[in-house]
Amino acid sequence: MGPAPGWTDKLLTGIDEIDQQHQVLFDVAARLDLAVTSEEKWSAVHFALVELTNFVNIHFAVEEALMRLHRYPELDAHIADHRKFSRELAEIKAHSIQDDVSAKMTDLVRNWLVEHIGKFDRDYVPHLRTAPVSKTKKD
Repeated sequence: MGPAPGWTDKLLTGIDEIDQQHQVLFDVAARLDLAVTSEEKWSAVHFALVELTNFVNIHFAVEEALMRLHRYPELDAHIADHRKFSRELAEIKAHSIQDDVSAKMTDLVRNWLVEHIGKFDRDYVPHLRTAPVSKTKKD
């Protein structure tokens, strides 16, 4: 099986763990696309959204921990972008119980993933590669 739709090697950060997690996010997005066309569309979409939300929370925690360890100067802006996406995803998930949110959901997920990974995530890579790990708050 090839890469998930929307994934391109231009999105690679060079940090294996982060790249693997990003590819999983695109795989989950591909499952969302399949859920939209399934017979049990409502439940498939809802459960795919739950899966995406759970994985996104893990991924954001990993990224933010790495940036904190390396004292990334743009950490607050990066976290703000993560929180904005999480709020939008939660809103879509809440509406998925009553409405067909498939188009809104797939647009949000694909567009945000490509934009966020392509810009925000690639921006922190040079810093993580060169900044020392902070051992205490006073380092």
